[in-house]
Amino acid sequence: MVLDFYKKRSFWIRVAVIALLIALGVWMFFIGKQHTILLDNNRSGDYRPLDEVAVSIDGSEPLDIWSRMRDQMIVTGQGHTLTVTYVDDNWQEQTITRELDIPVGEVYMLLSLPYLINNPDSPQEEWLTHFESQAVAVTSDEGSDIVTDETAAFSSF
Repeated sequence: MVLDFYKKRSFWIRVAVIALLIALGVWMFFIGKQHTILLDNNRSGDYRPLDEVAVSIDGSEPLDIWSRMRDQMIVTGQGHTLTVTYVDDNWQEQTITRELDIPVGEVYMLLSLPYLINNPDSPQEEWLTHFESQAVAVTSDEGSDIVTDETAAFSSF
């Protein structure tokens, strides 16, 4: 009778440990997921790019982005605080602070700075969108030589 009690207890302890490990793995997935945010200071619809914008995410060192530039910040986790500092048309320094929630499955997100600055109260989906790379994989025909050495051209001399 006492032996059955210990068998049941050890079974439930094992189940609890396995459940705890699964919960820990799910939690680590969410807090450790990295996302790349592309900060875009190009024309967005009717909004022209700003001359200079300083962007900081979660209190990091501000990143200066000039007109018609795109830069990136790599962040970890889902929720972030975005701070954008710029000079308006009246030469007054303005700061916009927004909360930023990145969906779990997204790797690259495009943040339109001109749209955000001209519509600071707009929903996040309007200025932060999914980014799909337009890169095309290059494949070679069989039998063609691909030279990977920069000095290979000098071997014929």
